[in-house]
This record gives sequence, structure tokens and C-alpha cells, in this order.
Amino acid sequence: MTEISRNKLISFGASVTGSQHKRDRRPNEDAWMGGQSKFGTFIAISDGLGSKPNARQGAKMACRAVKDALRYWGNSVDASPTLLLRLIHILWNLYVLPASENDSATTCLFAVISSEGKLVMAQLGDGLVAMRKADGTLHRLNFERTGFSNQTIGLGISRSTQDWQILTLPMLEIGDAILLATDGISEDLQSDRLSDFIAMLLTDFASMPPYQRWQALCRELREFPVPNHLDDKTLAMLWRQS
Repeated sequence: MTEISRNKLISFGASVTGSQHKRDRRPNEDAWMGGQSKFGTFIAISDGLGSKPNARQGAKMACRAVKDALRYWGNSVDASPTLLLRLIHILWNLYVLPASENDSATTCLFAVISSEGKLVMAQLGDGLVAMRKADGTLHRLNFERTGFSNQTIGLGISRSTQDWQILTLPMLEIGDAILLATDGISEDLQSDRLSDFIAMLLTDFASMPPYQRWQALCRELREFPVPNHLDDKTLAMLWRQS
């Protein structure tokens, strides 16, 4: 497969503390990470479960586990996505020590384009993973809760890679974009407006210098005009430009 030039792939994101956490003087319990390495280009977000005492650290370590797992997975020939998910679980379990897994539970969502151009998108827990094609059509992972409506799954709760939703594609085509969002954003996005929302993010932010873009995104998220404005808000995007 033809490799995608790294300068054709743009990744960016931002995370802000929700107004409820600000009032309670609690830190942001979301996290995000993105970047490029020998294995390819990736984005990852996580949302520490609010009832857990180590939620903030659990979320941070989820993104770190994704990055480090991709490094090992990318160095292996023909390693399956399932092996990648197993490795994320193992590394995260190590990284949250000495805290317990249960006290650190967090969602975990990521997308990666390997150095050969292969695309993997995966989701464990609440949030949004969506891909907008260049023609405006939309594809998203459909994660369904199990059990009571206020319960979600995540690292520290899940015991099987079958709890993940995962999609692999041969490549990310020119003009395609991937959006990851925690539920502070995704729960207020109408499905019929999602494609337009992704297009707006690309139009308004993709061409900015990185630091200016981060500042502008943070400002946009703080002013997000939605009913569930109380929650922490995090998004990350991966786009293949022409």
C-alpha cells in the first residue's frame, strides 16, 4: 500500500473543564492526545468516570496507553487490531498503579492511520467516533450501553476486547476527516447536523497555526451553546488534506 505523506495528515484537539466541575473546584477529568510517530498518525480521547476518585489520572493514562500500545503494535508484522486493544488494557492497568483499576475507570476512543495508510477507529464507552467523507457522507461507530442507562463501560470495568466497537479500513481518502468527542459534546450533537459540524471545524480551525488553533478551539468549547453545558468537553480531529 502506498504510504500517506505525513504532511498531508493534520491532527488537532482541545479539552476544557465543564462549568459544573469549575463550580465544584474539581479538575477536568477528560484527556486527549494526538501526534505522529514511526507507527503513523493518531488521535485519542478519554473521559474519566466522574464517580471514580482517580478519574483524572485514569483518563490521562488511557491516552498514554494508546500512544505506547501503537508504538509496539506498529513495529509488529500483521498484528491484529485485537492485539492492539489487549495491549492498551495491559499498559493502562500498569500506568494507573498504585491506584486500583476500578478507581481509575475511563472511556477510551482513538483513531490511527498506520505508516502504511491503514485506518483503525475504536471506541470503549460513551462518546463519539465519526468519519466524514469528502462528499459529506457520514460513518460512525455505534456504541450501545448495557445495563442501567447511567452505566457505561470503560477501561477498569471492561474485561474483554469484545466490549469495544472497532472499524478498520484500507485507508483514509483525501478530504476525509475523523472526529472523536466525549459525551460533553456528543450528547448535544444532532445526528443530522454532525456532518456540518465536522465541516465547520475543518473550515474554521484546520488551517490555523497549532497554538492559535488550540486557543480558538478551547474558546469555542467553553462557549458551546448546548443544554448539557455542565460537563467537561473534549474533541480531537484527524484529517487528510489534498
